[in-house]
Amino acid sequence: MALRAQASQEVFVGTDDADELTGALSDFFRVPVTPREFVLPGRTRIAVDFADGGDPPSVLIQRSPLRGQLKSAQRNKAIADAFKLSWLRDQHFPSAYTFVLLGSPFARMFAQGTWLTKAFAAHRISVLLANEQRNINLLDTLSLP
Repeated sequence: MALRAQASQEVFVGTDDADELTGALSDFFRVPVTPREFVLPGRTRIAVDFADGGDPPSVLIQRSPLRGQLKSAQRNKAIADAFKLSWLRDQHFPSAYTFVLLGSPFARMFAQGTWLTKAFAAHRISVLLANEQRNINLLDTLSLP
């Protein structure tokens, strides 16, 4: 399955409602995504907020805070989400693209030259931003210097 994300495309993100996010992300990726749970070898269960229906999936997405002030707990959740996605992809779905979805106020965590930007890039984790104008955009952490 060819992944055709539109980096400059803006799509509606009504609220934190999962159904609206599902539709917005499906439109963004041009492939249906839904919440999914996987049963891995050894009966290990793991859920992701959104994934396409492929077997194996090609898109894995975790949603972190979309609104509010940046606090260390929110930053830590984004890091934990990235760790989870990285492990799941590297151990079970090596061809999947991985994304953490954040609200635009949290983009500053990924300023050029920060360790977090470099860590996400090193682990091939991309960041999607949902802004106040109800759009989703790709923050290209993988090609930042």
